[in-house]
Amino acid sequence: MYQNKSKSNESSVRKKTKKKVLSARFLEIEYQALKKRAKDAGVTLSKFTRVVLLSGKIVQRISKSDAETLRKLSGEANNLNQLARAANKDGFTNVAKDLVSLKAVIVNIINQLSHDWKSYEKSSF
Repeated sequence: MYQNKSKSNESSVRKKTKKKVLSARFLEIEYQALKKRAKDAGVTLSKFTRVVLLSGKIVQRISKSDAETLRKLSGEANNLNQLARAANKDGFTNVAKDLVSLKAVIVNIINQLSHDWKSYEKSSF
């Protein structure tokens, strides 16, 4: 009976044997960084690389339209600073209407951003 169990285990191990190899070239410093991260994680370099490749997330570069939208948003931040100075100098009631208008502009700009940019999440191993 022991022999049958052993053969069963051997066949299941054979089924799980990894047969495909993927190669990549790294700078020496990149390779050393990968080795260190694998060691810190307590796994082999092969397992570390496999897990990162299979579960990692590649984030697309920001599109030109999203970059332009973010520049607009930055410009509105300047307007907000000017309104804050005016509120400190002349009182909040004098700039309240402008703040409500600015809020609408900012919400509109944020809504122009792509879904990918708004839902961006950082992930790491």
